[in-house]
Amino acid sequence: MLSEKWISAVLLLHLCCTGSGSCGKVLVWPCDMSHWLNLKIILENLTDRGHEVTVLVSPDSLIIDYSKPSTLNFEVIPIPQDGDFTTNILNDFLDLATNVMPTMSRWQSARKMQEFLLQLTGHLKLLCESVVYNESIMKKLRETNYDVMVIDPVVHCGELIAELLEVPFVYTLRFFMGGTVEKYCGKLPAPPSYVPVVMGGLTDRMTFLERVKNVMLSLFFDFWLEPYDIQLWDQFYSEALGKRLCFPF
Repeated sequence: MLSEKWISAVLLLHLCCTGSGSCGKVLVWPCDMSHWLNLKIILENLTDRGHEVTVLVSPDSLIIDYSKPSTLNFEVIPIPQDGDFTTNILNDFLDLATNVMPTMSRWQSARKMQEFLLQLTGHLKLLCESVVYNESIMKKLRETNYDVMVIDPVVHCGELIAELLEVPFVYTLRFFMGGTVEKYCGKLPAPPSYVPVVMGGLTDRMTFLERVKNVMLSLFFDFWLEPYDIQLWDQFYSEALGKRLCFPF
């Protein structure tokens, strides 16, 4: 009899300490290519737990296949499709990654990647405009009452959409050149004397000279490499929100 009382008491205590949870609505601003492969795993786990996940996707995405049956919902952004542009971008990227960059130094390969990213500026700006200045899409997103946004900061505009919708957001990122986005957007501590710079080719076990090289690479990515047209995005965000803003990097 005594043991039954103890069992009942333990069960009651367990129930008192058990928290409750509820499912929510998640809006996603993704990045294409390998970044999507990492993000997709996270999103599918969210849907497995009962959350409703909607992905904003460009109609000319390279590997985000929104036409197949999926547990994810896709909101296709109405933007003029250009099959040649998509094909050319994919071919240029593959050639750059497999044929060009492996033959160059770390500094030169980073510069080449910078040039490639700057070529995408006009397309990414058009993609952003097609959401924030599209009243029907913004109205639909507001009426859905999303609880949170999941954003890959490599592709600008996610933060702007979250601000306009007045919802909190969470960054998710595979990696970025030099770790600049991780440091300045995610506030991730990355002392160059200890943490190897992304694309620097070093490991977490460095000699003194390798640490010096890592510091130089960190400075190079922070101050000499500008993968985005910062002035353009400063102006665009400021106009969309009606207040002056500056990018952190």
